[in-house]
Amino acid sequence: MKIAVFFPGIGYHCDKPLLYYSGKITGQYQYELCRLSYAGLSKSTKDLNKIATEAFKPALAQTEAALKEIDWGKYEDILFVSKSIGTVVACAYAKQHGVKCRNIYYTPLEKTFSFEPQEGIVFHGTSDPWAQTKVIQSKCLEHHLPLHIIEDANHSLERSDDAESSLRILMSVMELTESYVKDGMQYRQLCWEELCRELFAGFIRRQNVTKCRRYENGRWIVKEDPFVDDWSEADYQVLITCLQNTIRTNGFVYAAFCGGILKGFVSVESGLFGGANNYLDLSSIHVSEDMRGRGIGRTLFDAAAEWAKRQGAGKLYISSHSAVETQAFYHAMGCVEAREYNREHVEKEPFDCQLEYIL
Repeated sequence: MKIAVFFPGIGYHCDKPLLYYSGKITGQYQYELCRLSYAGLSKSTKDLNKIATEAFKPALAQTEAALKEIDWGKYEDILFVSKSIGTVVACAYAKQHGVKCRNIYYTPLEKTFSFEPQEGIVFHGTSDPWAQTKVIQSKCLEHHLPLHIIEDANHSLERSDDAESSLRILMSVMELTESYVKDGMQYRQLCWEELCRELFAGFIRRQNVTKCRRYENGRWIVKEDPFVDDWSEADYQVLITCLQNTIRTNGFVYAAFCGGILKGFVSVESGLFGGANNYLDLSSIHVSEDMRGRGIGRTLFDAAAEWAKRQGAGKLYISSHSAVETQAFYHAMGCVEAREYNREHVEKEPFDCQLEYIL
């Protein structure tokens, strides 16, 4: 059995967009729904910290009363979906009652992190007056929580006076929410500081290759070429250095997590190149061996393409592994042979297939 409990904010009830649509999603995946409501949480002052402090105890007391009859032991999957002060209440309640749960934290407060938040996915807007972005970033990093930052979004994860942009944000947040609800997958950008060998402790690069594509005598053929592709410790160190450099030079590194463990990643470099200066280099995309075939690669690729498009690129350039399985993935994404070959890539990996993806 599965249950999803919704913890609202002060004035942000369960019929508001983030909680309403996340309720729709959890319902579609056969979760039993429990929607909490709070009464008497006033905003008698303009001091946001004081409002949150005064609201916490009555909100927690009302939560205790509403959930007292629930037998948590009968549920194999418990999901807490919380908003604002609700994130504080959800963490406090779970800690006090020893409830093991997954979490979706919409616009958490700084106080949320004082109750040892459990695994989950976090959403925060940089124009949120209730929480400082640097603090949320630091706390999420400390507690190993994947954080999605929405630029210029307020405490409702909306952009004031911009309905179209707000709707796009809502759609994006709900897509990530559904991915997490469905299979526990979390997607987010990586920070330079977290890139270390331990981050890849649960990642399995191993790929058993039997056939590869080769360009011979003016045409592409498939050849038997069995080998096992895996990474040594030295390879991991090179990877970490490269990804750190991508972030340092304003590129894009985006990762997939399952239960807080990294299971896939993609990177795009920041410098435009090519005759028309319209290519961006998709420098890596990998999914852990134990998680392949679940759509993670497609999600990573789509995120990379969206980022590249926002940077003004017309195409992604991919110097890709020639294994037939890898080529099948890229072709399924819509990639074709590159109209321009990048000399540096060809010289570095002469057996790679040079591809492009039109944005």
